[in-house]
Amino acid sequence: MTKDTETPEHSPPRKPYEGPELKEWGSIIELTGAGLSGDTTSTTTKAAKECEIDGSNRSEPVHPEGRGCRLFGLTIAGDFPFTVRLLSGNGFISLSFLVSSLPLLSSVRPAGLPIYASFLRGKDGGSLGSLYRGPEGEIFRFPGTGDFRIGSDRIDSYLAPQEDGLAELRVLGPVMSYWLELRGLLTLHAAAVEVAGRAVALVSRHGGGKSGLAAGMITSGAFLLTDDVLALEERDGFWEVRPSYPMMRMWPDEAEFFFGDYAGLPRVQRESEKRSVMVGEGGFGRFQEASRPLTCIYLATRVEGAEAVEIQPVSRSEALIELVRHSFSPRLVEAVGLQPARLDRLARLVRSVPVRRLVYPSGFERLEEVTTKILRAD
Repeated sequence: MTKDTETPEHSPPRKPYEGPELKEWGSIIELTGAGLSGDTTSTTTKAAKECEIDGSNRSEPVHPEGRGCRLFGLTIAGDFPFTVRLLSGNGFISLSFLVSSLPLLSSVRPAGLPIYASFLRGKDGGSLGSLYRGPEGEIFRFPGTGDFRIGSDRIDSYLAPQEDGLAELRVLGPVMSYWLELRGLLTLHAAAVEVAGRAVALVSRHGGGKSGLAAGMITSGAFLLTDDVLALEERDGFWEVRPSYPMMRMWPDEAEFFFGDYAGLPRVQRESEKRSVMVGEGGFGRFQEASRPLTCIYLATRVEGAEAVEIQPVSRSEALIELVRHSFSPRLVEAVGLQPARLDRLARLVRSVPVRRLVYPSGFERLEEVTTKILRAD
């Protein structure tokens, strides 16, 4: 498990962001774990406002029409204590996040075998996460973090005492990626930016530099769409990237390069060296709030000692294999029987969207050269 997904001893108190109301901007609703441009304007208007989840109702679904927050192209509401800044939106509430005061599974060691258990292990030797099938829906259990029951229009959560912010990482990662997959979307472990109205996706292994590449493109004028979970929706034979949320996670060397100092940036978790970077108004670069058509997927490989930046074509068969490898929760998807549908979608994706291999040298001093090459190619 990576450092930023280990259980910390404590975290800063949860506090909703406050800020200037976003007008309605659309009706669409694996367990895996910046040269600052100076332009901090956002795609939000002066009327834009960060979202505050309504915590007034803990037992019933949120009314289908009302004020909510935007997450992965959805309008959401509920009382889950998000700390990441979410932009507000009005209209149809398509997903409710509701918190329970009691565990959603009957005991610490629930009866029956899970339909999926992560191969990653905690300090006690137990699986870091499992999925159970219950009478009211499938339930994720992350020991020491919480339970999450997946419904068609709601996600119920129980947050373990001293979960220290891990619950939010689980919700924004495996829980939401699984919910989206159940509804026919593809989710990849990738970043994406908007360039001239179209989306460019950046795929790499963990620590492969996708966030640094995305940040470099943002300093050249691109807009962030997502930094970690790439949600893809097929529309009439074309593929669109849904915007996730306006935040990036950077390693200290990345943050130091882009900002000059990273000490003042909040840690993703107490025991993690990674830093949270707000994107958009009052933060770094600009965030694109609307879905954008996907024009290219780059398989990024950073090579120590490489002399030149190379962009190479990738065959459809090789692209399919690579995207399966970089999809979210591949073992989970296989365990619950979703793999055939995912493979079918991935096959359609590589037939309609070009996939290219990006081989580039290490070193932030070469980043401008890399991003320029990408921008010229697209």
